[in-house]
Amino acid sequence: MEYYRHNPLEVRSTMRPSDFSSSSDSDKTIISPLPAAPSAGARAGRTEVRRTQPGSHFASPQKPETSSRKGKRDERTPRNRRRVPVIVLGVIVALLVITYAGGAIIFSNVFYPGTTIAGADVSLIGPGSAATRIRSSMNRYSLTVEGSGFSWTYEPESADALFDADAAAQEVLDQNDVLRWPVHLFAALTGATEAQAENETVDLTAEADFSLFSDSFDIASFEESLGAAVDSFNEGRSGTFDAASAYDAEAGAFTVDKARSNEKLNRDNIIAYAKLALADLDENASLDKLGDDAFLPLVEGMGDSGIQAACDAANKLLGVNISIKMNGNEVATIGSAEVAQWIMFDENLTPTINQEAVSSWASSLADGLNTVGTKRTYTREDGKQITVSGGTYGWSIDNDTLVQSVVDAVNAKQSTEIEVPTSQTGDVYNGQGQRDWGAYIDIDISEQHARYYDASGNLLWESGVITGNPNKGTDTPTGIYMLNRKARGITLRGPKDPETGEYKWESDVDYWMAFVGNSIGLHDATWQASSSFSNPNAYKSVGSHGCVNLPYDKAAALYDMISPGLCVIVHN
Repeated sequence: MEYYRHNPLEVRSTMRPSDFSSSSDSDKTIISPLPAAPSAGARAGRTEVRRTQPGSHFASPQKPETSSRKGKRDERTPRNRRRVPVIVLGVIVALLVITYAGGAIIFSNVFYPGTTIAGADVSLIGPGSAATRIRSSMNRYSLTVEGSGFSWTYEPESADALFDADAAAQEVLDQNDVLRWPVHLFAALTGATEAQAENETVDLTAEADFSLFSDSFDIASFEESLGAAVDSFNEGRSGTFDAASAYDAEAGAFTVDKARSNEKLNRDNIIAYAKLALADLDENASLDKLGDDAFLPLVEGMGDSGIQAACDAANKLLGVNISIKMNGNEVATIGSAEVAQWIMFDENLTPTINQEAVSSWASSLADGLNTVGTKRTYTREDGKQITVSGGTYGWSIDNDTLVQSVVDAVNAKQSTEIEVPTSQTGDVYNGQGQRDWGAYIDIDISEQHARYYDASGNLLWESGVITGNPNKGTDTPTGIYMLNRKARGITLRGPKDPETGEYKWESDVDYWMAFVGNSIGLHDATWQASSSFSNPNAYKSVGSHGCVNLPYDKAAALYDMISPGLCVIVHN
């Protein structure tokens, strides 16, 4: 007897005559409408035994072919499993398409999160509501252009005078780029849009679009006002690269940052940038976005790297430390700050020492050190305060030698001391305006009296005098002089008469002590009455031709006490 399956709902059994003891119509094949329930043994994988009609006998059953439902299910399971991912993927795709289409529809009618127009936040609202917010914001709208120390603010008179809020809202919405709404939404939610805006460069060649602005908006007035602010900022800036503007005193070196502090704003670029910002209704236009375009170049065709190279080369010329001394006292120093003023750059930005600048500095120093002829104030030993100027006594600087000494030291980058060379010296050096003598003769015209003090202020000699006659125009010249000459037994002569060729006057003196060249000095005057030397007004009538007349014995005593080089001060 063979057993086999035709399908899951039908089991067919075929019995041969040899399987039963007798043959009849009942031995025919029986088709059961339902499958026989499997026995426990069949469920366990054992051979199934089919039930037959009563009275039939079985021969020894043959081993049936092994076949089970489990085997059929195992053949179909892989196909079922392959269908599940396909169905899931289809569902996901359908959801994505629906979501994408829905987002496109939504962002065709509302603004992305983080969208602002004229300072108004219009996130996730439609153009109508956005226009209302824009009008409210526009009443507070202003544009500030700022950066690198410059700041200018534009404030419109009113919102209506500047902008069409409805048109602006619709135009911005039309630019939503709804086909890429997931990208824009993600960027808005993560702040990437703001970061991108920060990093965007400005195309100054672009034309500002003011089509949405009111007809009453005056762009010319806007440009004029901003241009005036730029011009004001540029005042005092040379806009060129030079040593004076590139040297940073605090850093003690030439720097690019210091050099750029002398740059001028590029007027045209600033105005173009501001117009673009205004057209977009930005509230702030930072000059940082313009970079180098915000300024006119310090050196045409050369950027920061070239200027830095020039600064580095100039810094190599610094490092000098020179002490300038006058009579042992330091009167000036030369360091980086001074040398920086003497450096100049050629057309290739190669730094060199400007010899003329060094000479000018040294000459200026000399002028400040010279005391000859300058005004000095001192207190005479008897307490009288005296101010006098003019004369020939004092310190006189040898300019040419000083200049050369400074130039040589700077070029050699020396750290040294330079003693100021002089062509004439005083007794002491205390600076201009101060006493620079020790022992001196004080001739007081107002008192008609002369005094001789030693360097310690001791009065060694004094006498009444008769000075030049002011009524005849032969006043004794005032000033601080140096005793030039001593002589005995000479004849003093006046100018020659052009008609006769004879000297207009001649006077013989025994003691001659000249202090203005060899023409004016102190001397004995035996022709003067003794009483005149004690009369402080006598000089106005019997005054000399400019010399200082002395009694004979006083002249003799003084002559033996003094030597050339002594300071002689004549004052009123």
